[in-house]
This record gives sequence, C-alpha cells and structure tokens, in this order.
Amino acid sequence: MDIKYMLKKGWFFLNNKPIILKVDELDRLRICVPGWLDLGHLYSMDYAIKNLPSKDPILEIGTFAGLSTNVILYFLNKYNRTNKYYTTDWFLGDTPEDIKIALVKNPRDLITFLKESFVRNVNFFSPNSNIYSSDLPSEKFFEVWEKGQELDNLFGGKYKLQGPISFAYIDGNHQYDFAKKDFINVDKYLIKGGFILFDDSADYTNWGSKLVAQEVVKSGKYKLVFKNPHYLVEKL
Repeated sequence: MDIKYMLKKGWFFLNNKPIILKVDELDRLRICVPGWLDLGHLYSMDYAIKNLPSKDPILEIGTFAGLSTNVILYFLNKYNRTNKYYTTDWFLGDTPEDIKIALVKNPRDLITFLKESFVRNVNFFSPNSNIYSSDLPSEKFFEVWEKGQELDNLFGGKYKLQGPISFAYIDGNHQYDFAKKDFINVDKYLIKGGFILFDDSADYTNWGSKLVAQEVVKSGKYKLVFKNPHYLVEKL
C-alpha cells in the first residue's frame, strides 16, 4: 500500500467532502456490473446531463463491462435527453496470449468475453437506448471519426460518427500521454458550454489524467465546474 498516497487522500477528504448522490435505482446495478465507478461520478454525471448545452451527441472513452455506460444512460433517460451516445473501448485488446487467467485455455478469449458482457449488461439494464459503440482504441476511434468512415455498432447495424459533441467522459488509459491525446481529440469536437469529466483526476491521485485535468483548467479555455472529487470542466 502506498502510504504517501493514502495520506494525501486522507488529507483531501478531511478538507473536501464530495457530494454523493443517492440513487436507489442504481444500487443493484453497481453490485451486478463490475467496474471502478467513483461514487462522486453519480453527481457529476447527473449535473452534466441535466445541463447539457445542446442535443449534440455525448461520448464515453472506456466502458469496460458497462457500469458507467448504464449510469449515463440512466441519467439521459431521467432528463428525457435524446442525444446520441457514442462509446469506445478495446476491451483489454492488449491481453497477452501467454498470461494465466484462472482456468481459461485461451487468454485472448477475454477480449470477446468483455465485449459480450458489455453488450449484455447494457441491453439488460438500459434496453432500447440510443447507443452506438465500437471496440476501437480511442486514438483509432478518432481517426475513423476524422475520416468519416462507417463503423459496426456492437448493438447491431452500422453508423458514422458525427460531431460536434456536448459531453465527454474520458475514462480510457489514465497515463498522461494517452489521457492528453484523448483530451485533444475531444476538444476538437466539444461545443462551447460542453462538459468533460476526467476519471481518476482527483488531486490526491497519482494518475496522468489528473495532470491533464489540471492543465485544462489552467489553460483558461475551460472553467472548473467542481471537483467531486474528480474534475468536471466546462468549455468556455
């Protein structure tokens, strides 16, 4: 255990009390779908979706098994938002062939398992949702967007990515270089008044995504809405 990290986190929570939104309808979801969704995100996502500046699409980078995706879909439904919802995740596409995973014979089967789990979890908890999902790494995803190419939707059919966007949840690779690329790509399409929520960006964390969020606020092009405890920012 990183003692320095725990001390920083303890000090942060002594001086900052995140707003924890109680949503009874999401309690069982959070038990049944695996993921690392910070409880403070519920308030942040609720706020962003409640205050969406337009009907332009929203974007999630990094879905894993669909916990955060279902939460966002819940809030879209709560506020009767009809925004298209784009997601992308490569579902641990870098899983080595020689890694040991319980009694799994072919470790690369994990990729398909996670992809199928995501689709099943979204279909079950958020049926008939307006969602368009890919299995591409975020950098490749934005290349396809830039070229206007067609994608296979994990939920059936095909679609083209069409900007601009009104809200983005950046929860891909949290290392600095990757998080920075994700922000730069999101920034190209995000409209004035649009929101970005950076996962694992709280001031006590050691992730590069925290540094990116701090740089974004210091740039003067975005304003800090709040830290709960992770950064929610709005484009100026």
